[in-house]
Amino acid sequence: MTTAMRARYAIWLVFLIHGVLLGGWVTHIPLAKERLDTGLGWFGIALLSFAAGAVVSMPIAGALINKLGSAAVTLFYGLGFCVFLFAPAFAPNLPVFMLGGAALGACVGSMDVAMNAHGLAVERQIKTPVMSGFHGAFSLGAAIGTIGGAWLLREAGPVLQLVLISGTGLVALLTAARFFLPADVDKGLSGSHFAWPTKATIGIGALCFLGLMIEGSVADWGALMIKGRFDVEAAVAAQAFGFYQTGMAVSRFTGDYLRKRFGAVRMVGVSAMMTALGTLAALLAPTVPLTLFVLVIAGLGIGNVVPVLFAGGGRLEPDAPGRGIAAVTSMGYSGFLAGPPLIGLVAQVTSLPLALGLTVIAALIIAAFARMVRIVDTY
Repeated sequence: MTTAMRARYAIWLVFLIHGVLLGGWVTHIPLAKERLDTGLGWFGIALLSFAAGAVVSMPIAGALINKLGSAAVTLFYGLGFCVFLFAPAFAPNLPVFMLGGAALGACVGSMDVAMNAHGLAVERQIKTPVMSGFHGAFSLGAAIGTIGGAWLLREAGPVLQLVLISGTGLVALLTAARFFLPADVDKGLSGSHFAWPTKATIGIGALCFLGLMIEGSVADWGALMIKGRFDVEAAVAAQAFGFYQTGMAVSRFTGDYLRKRFGAVRMVGVSAMMTALGTLAALLAPTVPLTLFVLVIAGLGIGNVVPVLFAGGGRLEPDAPGRGIAAVTSMGYSGFLAGPPLIGLVAQVTSLPLALGLTVIAALIIAAFARMVRIVDTY
C-alpha cells in the first residue's frame, strides 16, 4: 500500500473519532442544562463559549499548519479534544461550563481545520474525490458516539461513559498519527499569517457558515426539542443527533460518486432542498419515531453540502490550500458554534421548534446559491 493510501485510511479514522467524541459530548448537553438549571436563553448564551473558543483558535490553526504541517496540528488538537471533553460535561456552574466550553471549542475547531487540510493533501496526491468519504466517517462516528453514547449513559453512568469514549479516542489518534503524510506536504503552504477569510473565500465561506449552522443547531437543540415536545427521557431524546448523523453518513459515503456523476452544483442544490424539506417535517412530526425518521432524511440532504464547500476553500487558493480551507472552515465552524446560541435566544421569545425553522431558511439560501461551488469540480 502506498504512503498516500495509508494516510487516506489514517485520516478516515481521525474523522471517525472526531465524530465519536463530538457525539459523546452531545449526549451530555441535556444533562448539563438540567444540572446548571438555566433557561433556554441563558443556556444558549453559555454555548457561545464554544463559538468563542473555536473562532479565536481556527485562524491560528492555519498559521500553525504553515509552521508545523497539518499532521502535527491534527494530533495535538485531537489529544486536547479527548482531554477537555470532561470540562463542560461536568462543570459545576455556568462560569466553569463556559471556560471549559471555550477550551473544548478551540480543540474541536482547530482539529477540524487541520484534519480537513490533511484530507485535502491526501486528495491532491491520489487525484480523486475523497472528502465526502472523510466526512462520512465523521457522520458515522457521530452516530456511534450519540446512539452508543446514549446507551452507555444509561447503562454505565456519565463518568464511565465519557472515560470510555475519551480513552478510545486517545488510542485511535495515536495509532492513526503513525501513518499521516509527512509534514512537508503542506508545511509552508498555508500562508504565514492567520487564515482570515479573503475576497476569494468569502462567498463559499458564507454558505459554509449556513451549512454548519444547520448541523450545529440540530446537534445542540435537536434532543431538547424532542424532549420538550414529547416529554421523553434524556437518553431517548439524545438519539436525535445520532439519527441525523446516520442520514449524513449514508449520503457522504455516496457523495464522491455523486459528485463525479452529477457535478458539485447539482448535488449541492438538490441536497439543500432535501435538507429544508426533511427539517420542516421533523419540526411538524406528531410522534418521536416519525421525528427520528425524517431527521434521517434531513441528514441525507445536508450530508454532502459541507464537504464540497470545504474542498472549494482549498480550490480557491491553489497556491495556499491550507489557508483557503482554514478560512472557509473558520467561517463554517463559526456557524456551527454560533448558530445554536442564536437558536436559543430566538426560542426564548418564541418556541424551540419555531426557532429551529431558521435552519430551513438557511438550507433554502444554500440551494439558491449552489452555483458558487462549480470550482470544486476543477483539479
